[in-house]
Amino acid sequence: MPATLRRLDRQVTLGFALALAILLGVMTFAYVRVVTLFESIDRVGQSHRVLEALASADALLVDAESGQRGNLLTESRAYLRPYVRASQAVQPMLRTLHRITAGDAEEQARADSLATLAAEKLAELRQTLALHDSSGREAALAVVRSDRGERIMREYRALSARVARAEQAKLDERAAHHAEQRHALAIAMILSGLAALFVVGASAVSTHRALRARIRLDAIREEQATRLQLQSEELEAQNEELTAQGEALHSAMQAAEGASEAKSSFLAQMSHELRTPLNSVIGFTNIVRRNTRGTLTAAEVTYLDRVLENGRHLLRTINSILDLSKIEARHEEVELQPVALDALLAEIVAHLEPQAAAAELALASEIPGGLAPFVTDPEKFRRVVINLLANAIKFTKPGGRVLVRVEARAGDPRVAGAVEVHDTGVGIAASRLVAIFDAFEQGDMGVSREYGGTGLGLSISRALCRLLGCELTVSSRLGRGSTFRIVLPVARAWPEGEVPRRRAGDARP
Repeated sequence: MPATLRRLDRQVTLGFALALAILLGVMTFAYVRVVTLFESIDRVGQSHRVLEALASADALLVDAESGQRGNLLTESRAYLRPYVRASQAVQPMLRTLHRITAGDAEEQARADSLATLAAEKLAELRQTLALHDSSGREAALAVVRSDRGERIMREYRALSARVARAEQAKLDERAAHHAEQRHALAIAMILSGLAALFVVGASAVSTHRALRARIRLDAIREEQATRLQLQSEELEAQNEELTAQGEALHSAMQAAEGASEAKSSFLAQMSHELRTPLNSVIGFTNIVRRNTRGTLTAAEVTYLDRVLENGRHLLRTINSILDLSKIEARHEEVELQPVALDALLAEIVAHLEPQAAAAELALASEIPGGLAPFVTDPEKFRRVVINLLANAIKFTKPGGRVLVRVEARAGDPRVAGAVEVHDTGVGIAASRLVAIFDAFEQGDMGVSREYGGTGLGLSISRALCRLLGCELTVSSRLGRGSTFRIVLPVARAWPEGEVPRRRAGDARP
């Protein structure tokens, strides 16, 4: 029995070794086939990459040429985006084409020729755009109508087509070779499967061990699942606590908003109580200052002048605060009506010319004629423009320039798109551009000391712009000047006699 067992062990060992040898041989054959198949796939992929790079470069050049013509026909710079993309991407794509055709000198020569033609076409587009900027649209169109650009594109398309045909032929050949390799690999895999049957018996012990390991792993997973369940319950409790905190925060925010509205409403209703006594102080001070009986000394008249000046300054400040409060409390009413923008701006510029002359500034305007009327509240719109111009004059040193400009909406020069107020004044630091529209804020802490003011003007101007359906923005460079831009709403036709009257809380026109 022991000898028989030893003989059986030797036979089993020999059979197992023979099966392993057969399996290793078949796996080696399969490995060679897999390597060959991967090489075939790489060659097919290379052909696809060549064709994709070629098609992408062709499309970019065609789009660049179309975009250039669209720009010349419409004068819209948006059509130049394909040209910009082509300028940045065509040459890298053609260099990629040169790189992935390494090993084929003929294809690389064609890729270099394509790159040369593409560079000539982009140079032609660039020269045409430069001619458009220097000599005008007609000169550029004359170049476009010439045969040079078409000749370059014909040569490029013909060479591109030759490259594509050659690469497609290679792709077909490589695809056929790839199919052959796949068939050979399938045969190798079948042989590997047959060889694997010889070693199935040896996996029984491994399977038994794997089952025992699986039982231990299941126990570990069950323990981890219990732990995760406890963590999930803890996270759920934390989430409920955060939800409760969020609801408390929301209630606090609503209470704060209610307090702010109550404050604004209170200030808006205090107009008579604040203005009447202050007007009385100003009026009686002015009467006493006349010194009709001659009983006041020069110093006393000077003191009264200061009282009068400070009283008027205080009245202006109170008026600004009350105006802002009325808008915030939604007590401000808007009287909408069609307005001739060119006439309104010309009137405002004429009104502020003496102030600019006194400050030794040049006040200019660029207002195209024939603008279509737009619907707004003329008084409130006038307040915004006057405030912006007054600020520009105040913060521009003598010898500077203030410009009012109307920008027509693209596609229709009769319809205004924006009103800009540009100055060459002190400018605003970039870090302060957002804060200047807040109440009591100015561009710099030193501005209030040097130029005066409460910092309410821009806050009121933005609030009025939003009330009128406009948008007020600013761009500035410190020491170089600022540009405030009022973007006008899209024109809306109202039937005659039906232009609405609304309050600050109503929807935009």
